[in-house]
Amino acid sequence: MIEFLKIDSVAIFDEIAIEFSAGLNCITGETGAGKSLIIGALTLLMGAKTGPDLIRPGREKATVEALFTHAGRELVLRREIFASGRTRCYINGELATSEKLSELTAGLIHIYGQHQYQDLLNAREQMRILEELDGLDRQPVIQAYQTLEASRRDLASLEETIAKARREQEDAGFSLSELTDARIEDGEEMRVAQALETARAAETLKQSAVDAFALLYSEPHSAMDQLSAAKSLLQRMSAHDPRVNAVLSSLESSMAQVEDAALSVRDLKDGYDYDPDAISRLEERLHLIRDLKRKYHTDEAGLLRIRNELSERLSVLEDASHLIKAAQDRVAQSHAAYLRAAARFLKDRAAFARGFAERINADLKGLGMSGTRFSLGQIDPTTIARPGWDTDDISPARLLQGEFMIRTNVGQKMLPLTRIASGGELSRIMLAIKVQQRTHQDATLIFDEIDAGISGQTAIMIASRLKALARHAQSIVITHLHQVAAQADSHLRVFKTVAGQETVASIEPVAGQDRVMELARMMGGENPGPKVIAHARELMKG
Repeated sequence: MIEFLKIDSVAIFDEIAIEFSAGLNCITGETGAGKSLIIGALTLLMGAKTGPDLIRPGREKATVEALFTHAGRELVLRREIFASGRTRCYINGELATSEKLSELTAGLIHIYGQHQYQDLLNAREQMRILEELDGLDRQPVIQAYQTLEASRRDLASLEETIAKARREQEDAGFSLSELTDARIEDGEEMRVAQALETARAAETLKQSAVDAFALLYSEPHSAMDQLSAAKSLLQRMSAHDPRVNAVLSSLESSMAQVEDAALSVRDLKDGYDYDPDAISRLEERLHLIRDLKRKYHTDEAGLLRIRNELSERLSVLEDASHLIKAAQDRVAQSHAAYLRAAARFLKDRAAFARGFAERINADLKGLGMSGTRFSLGQIDPTTIARPGWDTDDISPARLLQGEFMIRTNVGQKMLPLTRIASGGELSRIMLAIKVQQRTHQDATLIFDEIDAGISGQTAIMIASRLKALARHAQSIVITHLHQVAAQADSHLRVFKTVAGQETVASIEPVAGQDRVMELARMMGGENPGPKVIAHARELMKG
């Protein structure tokens, strides 16, 4: 709720401070006194566009500042408008953008006036109001639609894959056969290249192995003979010097390693045989791998990947009819499930709307619109549940759309609420809907002369509705009706004074006798008679 509002140098306001209370706050005053400027100041805190014309002549800037309490915490909003046209916004003393201010205040203030019914005249917002009151959740319907869309995409993708495979079937089949027959394995190119290099050097390798074995082991004075002689010397030394034992142990280990190496070389020697046929086979294999790489413009891993992709693509054709049928079944099942979810949602909304409309119609009768009928317009849920029903657009935005319908006179046909011409009628319809929403309200509701052109019993009924609504949400009403002002929990009066060449508007709370006189003025003009004053006093008691 709004606790405090300060307006500085805005139009005919010099500097005013207003304290609002919980419940119903009424602002009254003569026409042109500046009542609606207070609403205008609040719209600035809602991020409304403005310009330097709003600044009081002779001042450098205009300022609007308000203290709100919301969700158990205090919030201070401030906006400054400079003569240059620039504006600055503050949230709890910190600079903010007008967009951020607008986003924040959207949940704090709702303004309704003769020409301010954007939310009520928006069909999507109408359905939001209805669904919120009934506790309906669109998400299951939206999720069912998303499942349907996913199954449709899967079917389309499968059909495209099969069509492409059929177009390329002959070429793909040849390529698959070529790659499959090649039996290329991961890393084979490197292994074949190494084997070919070894096969080509077989004679040189064999001779080198023979020579290495002789030097290490077989010929006189080989490495093993030399090591054995050194071992004998060290053994004699160890008899006199125990420190030699460590050297001897190391030598024995080395001799074992040399012997192992010699035997390994001998084994390698036996495997080196020059084989022209083996060389030819390796060369052919390497040429095959490299030719395929050039042909398919890829590396060895790419050949394996292409082979697998071709295999999968062609295997789809073998099972094409079965796969298409299964995908079509999934689309049909998700389509039916979505339509059932949408029909169930619409049925639930329609059931709630019937009771909602009855309450609105009863309220409108009390507000002087006895010939008015209010109802919900939407797709018949039984229609979309019928087998075979379809339309080009079955999105939730299409199927779940609806709008409030109204007939303001007996004998007329039902029309969308958005086509109502009379602001007075629309204001009363809006008020009736707001009364139904009262337990769902947490923002301050501001009504700007919604009672214009209304009097008598209808005015009394409007006053009672506003009073009932204010018990659930702080309400601020600018009114010309004494019936409404008499119901206020807090009554504020706006008035103008002229000092020299300047007109200044002020606002003050009125209570007691001052409030009686303000009510009397609203009923009987500037000089109300004793009977009017007495009636005003009676209204205060009531």
